[in-house]
Amino acid sequence: MQQKNQQQESHLPEITRMLSMYHALSLPQLGRLFPELSEGKLLRLLGRLEKAGRVALLPERELVLYSRDCIPNPSTLAAFWVLLDFREDITFHTASDFPVALTFCTQSDAYDVIHIPEEKEMLMNNALSAYKEDAPRRIAIVDHAGQIPLLNIPGTAAFCTVTPDGKVQYYRKQGVTDT
Repeated sequence: MQQKNQQQESHLPEITRMLSMYHALSLPQLGRLFPELSEGKLLRLLGRLEKAGRVALLPERELVLYSRDCIPNPSTLAAFWVLLDFREDITFHTASDFPVALTFCTQSDAYDVIHIPEEKEMLMNNALSAYKEDAPRRIAIVDHAGQIPLLNIPGTAAFCTVTPDGKVQYYRKQGVTDT
């Protein structure tokens, strides 16, 4: 029993590290990140971190913040769902600065995950036009699939939509190279 508790407690530094990097994650995202923890065990660990002043829980919004003053970034939250889709293949990941929400590497590729809000297509086309075609490849999150024809971003491997509960639907635009 004591060994099991030590294994669960070994998750505490990793949870803290993830929150320090991304500032806010949803409870379902943490659940997918640590599938070996039941929901109850995850909540108990988060409760311990909150009691120690290491995180802030917002159970009514299903969010965990690195600190009370963190403001959840919808682009980062959406991009993290994409990251979780590649979880098994990831060798490295980190939060990034605008216009990229996060960057991750697999054994064979590097990816920038970019969120393109509706009616910001022209702005993002211009902001990302200077990016080179080669690495890292881009995964562009759009608010709805109707935005895809409006986008011309070099090196885009795929487009996707992400629902608030984490369902990711991928799309391809003709002429985009294989992922």
